[in-house]
Amino acid sequence: MQEKLRTAWLVVDFFTHRHRLSGRLNVRHKKLADQLNDTTSSFIELEDAYISNISQSADIIASYSSVILRKAKLTAVIVAQQEDGLRRDQSYGSYFGAYLRQVFITTSSLEITGHLRLSGKMDMRTVLTTGTDAFIPILDGEMRIALLRDAIFTGGMILVNKNQIGAFCIVEEKE
Repeated sequence: MQEKLRTAWLVVDFFTHRHRLSGRLNVRHKKLADQLNDTTSSFIELEDAYISNISQSADIIASYSSVILRKAKLTAVIVAQQEDGLRRDQSYGSYFGAYLRQVFITTSSLEITGHLRLSGKMDMRTVLTTGTDAFIPILDGEMRIALLRDAIFTGGMILVNKNQIGAFCIVEEKE
């Protein structure tokens, strides 16, 4: 029997190319990352959602009790706590690998910085090409709108859609 998660709802910010959708996601039976990476469904449902243009994220365009999002069209997802962005199998200590690498990621409209945790030293190209996960978890992330440098979004974890990444850069460590 699948273990139930202790919280039924998670507050999440979803970003598309031009919009921010903020609302509640039901995580009672399946964690956020597991829902995003589930290949049996192309959609995710958000409840009590507010929609705004990312360039004016404080101005709400509309609100809806239920919104269906196409996962392929999502650019990034932000949660406040790192634990809320982990897959179920990562939640029990196995996720925290030995290597932490600072990264800079671009999409068509966003710039994302933060840390990528790896279980071993690997060629960074393999992060984008291996595994079945569609979303890469970036720890302690900061996201900016490329054309509006003052618009900043932060979170304990940012999940970035691999298919939306334009450039994936490793910040070199200074010796």
